[in-house]
Amino acid sequence: MTGEERKAQIVRVATDLFAKKGFKGTTTREIALKAGISEAVIFKHFARKEDLYSAIIDSRCSDNLGQPRLMSILKGKKGKVVFREVASYLITEHQKDSSFLRLLTYSALEQHGLSELFIKTKGLELFGFLEAHIKELMDEGVLRKADPAVSAAAFMGMVLHYSISQELYGLKRYYKWPVEHVVASFVDIFFEGMRRR
Repeated sequence: MTGEERKAQIVRVATDLFAKKGFKGTTTREIALKAGISEAVIFKHFARKEDLYSAIIDSRCSDNLGQPRLMSILKGKKGKVVFREVASYLITEHQKDSSFLRLLTYSALEQHGLSELFIKTKGLELFGFLEAHIKELMDEGVLRKADPAVSAAAFMGMVLHYSISQELYGLKRYYKWPVEHVVASFVDIFFEGMRRR
């Protein structure tokens, strides 16, 4: 394997183990064993734990050029399209592979640094973008006046709670809706609730 291939393999194995067993239940020795390498190889590629955590986040959130995938999709989009894109992207990603959602949940519950790193490097960027977009829609008179940050949190809350309840709590065993239906419903609920009267 090339150095980059080995690095990617370590990230894949670590992500899988952390998502299944949490951070407290996973050792670097176990990661090395599952990857078929020595612990020294892990430390060669990731001198600090934070470097491994950053690589895990980047592997799930960034494209080949290191650009955040979701933010790239949102570039130039306006109005309801922004909200449709955000909801569709997140719900679809979580349906395809819920391991990152599980990983962030473990991290938050175990008070581990990965979830904080994710919020600082990716989460706040998306929230800031949505907040600014909502404020713009309020200034244009499309949406009624409210706290833009709380409004962004309300929309994201719908989307993330849906993914968590479907993928982690198992609600999808009882309710299976097409992604397009869920996305359209969330966007309508948000815009109708926020519509200027």
